[in-house]
Amino acid sequence: MLRAVLAIVGGLAALVPADRRRTWIDQWRAELWHYALWLRRERAAFPALRLCARAAGAVPHALHLRFSQWSPRMILHDLKFAWRIFVRRPAFTATAVAILALGIGANATIFSWMQSVLFSPLGGVERQDRLVVVRTATAERDGLSVSYPNFQDLRAAKPDGITDVMAFRLASMSLRAEGDAMRAFGALVSPNYFEFLGVRPALGRAFRTEEGTVPDRDPVMVISHEFWTRAFAADPSVVGRVVTLNGRAFTIVGVTPPAFHGPVASVVLDAYIPVTMQRAALPGDRLTPRSGGWLDVYARLDDAASVDRARQSVAQVGRRLADQFPEANGNRELRVIPLWRSGTGSVLLPVFATLMGVVIVVLLIASANVAGLLLAHGTSRRREIAVRFAVGASRWQVVRLMLIEVLMLSTAGCVLGVVVARWTAGLLDLFTPPTPFPLRFNAHVDAATIGFAAFVGVTAAIIAGVMPALRSSRVEAAPALKEASPSTAGRSGGLRRTLVVAQISLSVVLLVCASLFTRSLLRSDAVDPGFTLRRGLLAAIDLQSGDYDAARGALFLQRVIERVDSVPGVTAVTVARTMPLDVGGSSDMTVSIDGYVLRPGEEVTSYYNQVGPNYFETMGIPIVRGRGITSRDAPDAPRVAVINETMARRYWPARDPVGTTVRYGSGPVTIVGVARDGKYSRLSEEPRNYMYLPALQNYRADLLLHVRTEAEPGAILPAVRAAVREVDPNLALFDVRTVEQHMRISTFLARMAASTLGVFGVLGLLLAAVGLYAVIAFNAGQRTREIGLRVALGAAQGDVAWLVMRQGLTLGLIGLGTGLALALAASRLLAQQLVGISPADPVSFVGTALLLLVIAVLASALPARRAARLDPLVALHRD
Repeated sequence: MLRAVLAIVGGLAALVPADRRRTWIDQWRAELWHYALWLRRERAAFPALRLCARAAGAVPHALHLRFSQWSPRMILHDLKFAWRIFVRRPAFTATAVAILALGIGANATIFSWMQSVLFSPLGGVERQDRLVVVRTATAERDGLSVSYPNFQDLRAAKPDGITDVMAFRLASMSLRAEGDAMRAFGALVSPNYFEFLGVRPALGRAFRTEEGTVPDRDPVMVISHEFWTRAFAADPSVVGRVVTLNGRAFTIVGVTPPAFHGPVASVVLDAYIPVTMQRAALPGDRLTPRSGGWLDVYARLDDAASVDRARQSVAQVGRRLADQFPEANGNRELRVIPLWRSGTGSVLLPVFATLMGVVIVVLLIASANVAGLLLAHGTSRRREIAVRFAVGASRWQVVRLMLIEVLMLSTAGCVLGVVVARWTAGLLDLFTPPTPFPLRFNAHVDAATIGFAAFVGVTAAIIAGVMPALRSSRVEAAPALKEASPSTAGRSGGLRRTLVVAQISLSVVLLVCASLFTRSLLRSDAVDPGFTLRRGLLAAIDLQSGDYDAARGALFLQRVIERVDSVPGVTAVTVARTMPLDVGGSSDMTVSIDGYVLRPGEEVTSYYNQVGPNYFETMGIPIVRGRGITSRDAPDAPRVAVINETMARRYWPARDPVGTTVRYGSGPVTIVGVARDGKYSRLSEEPRNYMYLPALQNYRADLLLHVRTEAEPGAILPAVRAAVREVDPNLALFDVRTVEQHMRISTFLARMAASTLGVFGVLGLLLAAVGLYAVIAFNAGQRTREIGLRVALGAAQGDVAWLVMRQGLTLGLIGLGTGLALALAASRLLAQQLVGISPADPVSFVGTALLLLVIAVLASALPARRAARLDPLVALHRD
């Protein structure tokens, strides 16, 4: 990558005055070489993109050196002349500006999306570039949470290069201020949470240092500005008010500023409570065990510290904890990862990387299209340029004039592109799936996006303007002044044809990628997720607000299942901690299997779900051996579990797993059944170990009601709500959605990629078609006399039409062949994002080829038809 960037910078040296060129090249090569070494040493995110961004600084530097030799008076004169040229040719100006605006606007839009999710994901947080994430890792698992004791010891150790460490955990809550309880999403946070993030409350105060140090002592809460507006009508007297959270009284002590939404990209939180109030939000005791990871941990780097330095110091603390507590941390280590690789950013990164590559291709197509327009425009100005040379103008003066013209076009396109991006940036929220989590991307055009758009505009101007300017300035004054027609083609026809071939090739890449994602989206509906439930309701139940213990909670769940099952139109009902293919995915744990001998360094892990009676019947998951979870698996019954086929094949290859024992943190369980494999987190995932644990034996206060229906789910929702109220009038259903809406989560990424790539593919195709039509029409216009002579000598209209069409079809076929080869290489990079189809999907490639051929025929047919109907007398008398 470094060599390619250095080569591009070397090419830009032509913009620098000759007497300073050698020094300029040496300076920039040294700068980029040292920067590349720094990126490699720091293991920085997006090294290629950041190296290109640093290299982009060579462009304004070179232009500054060149322009510094030009007087303001000369530049002002060129600006006035360029303005007059554009005013006299409004069609050319409007077309070029619109094409550049589309390319620049597309890039600015995707950059604004990446800015909101990857580069600056936490609104209202200071110095986000100095934040990193600390995770636990084992030999076979990475990205695990951190336990509370380990977090405390990590912070007390004060790792080298880190100024502070903060912990939090997202949690759903039931809040009651006045009237009915409200569903809220919040976080349990360490006392230094707001100070760490640099967030000052807009009203009231943040947590004090002593709040959040003693378990269950400090029932205080800070609410978000949005929740304050929604639930309390922005009442300034809210500070000091007592509200009920999951049945516990909490005092509101502050309100966050409007720009702050929480510590996770795109997740909008409502409330924050001290981490030591864990029992009020999450069941069990999670503050004492050292082996149970449940916290997300952020660290803030010192201004002078590198990521490598922090990584080494945190790893050293992890090794010390492993030595001190071998039973809990013996096989674990602490790792540091960039902020953008966690949460929403890690999920959307592959799609955003694909989209950024696509919009760069769109920019190249747009720049090539404008370059073709400028070449044609320059050809028609040969006499003007010859006159300039005849009166003493230098070649660089002519090139300067043309570069200023294209920079004016690019500036107008940049302004219009930013306007387009301001409208399209918010379209990202349209792809938000119907999740129980409050997701909001809030993408918008900020100063960074405008700066990126300006950079893209300058880049487009260079790509589109340098070659036409250099080519148009190669004019010999005497022959040009003697030419009979001002529109003689000159020597630019080959370059225009090359640009058209490039546009067609790049359009093929866009269309193939769009087709692959579209077909992947269609195939997603046909992928078997491992369960047959398609018509039904999902609704969250939170028993913590009713102060249920494990015994009362298990009895409540049994009664709710019985009551809802009696509702007309309901065919089956159960509860579970989560639904397959949900946003949160599945939790995993380390297990041991009686009779299985571990290989050196091997660790047995399994994902799991707590499920209620009749879960497999409700979900439509076949039991291939043994039995499923039933009402007999009550709290006082022997503890049992059901595993999936993958786990059975891997650890019981030659024996029946039913009746054997598996052990984990809560103790031993007996396997009573084997369920068919399914998809648990993503449709494209590989088979994984999975266990189903009875919800009645593994109590959780927050569960998801699964209702299978014969009738339309919305029609029976009131009856389901009434059935739950019959069991407990004070409990309500939250986050109600249909199974059909839930299944859209699994196709969220494919739908977003297919939609956006489809738009950009059509845009690229239209630009390529316009470029092809323009070249064929222009060349046909240059051959007017030749065509008139052929017709006068007896050539048939069909022969003349084929003469013109042949050139367009030849260009189209060359571009198609090149594009298919490029698309085949690009599709390999998308393999991990495709579901149910091959990267070399023949339908996508053949369909794109046929579409391009049709477009090439149509783009060539119109100029060919016009040429075939040409009057030979008019053509031969043309001046």
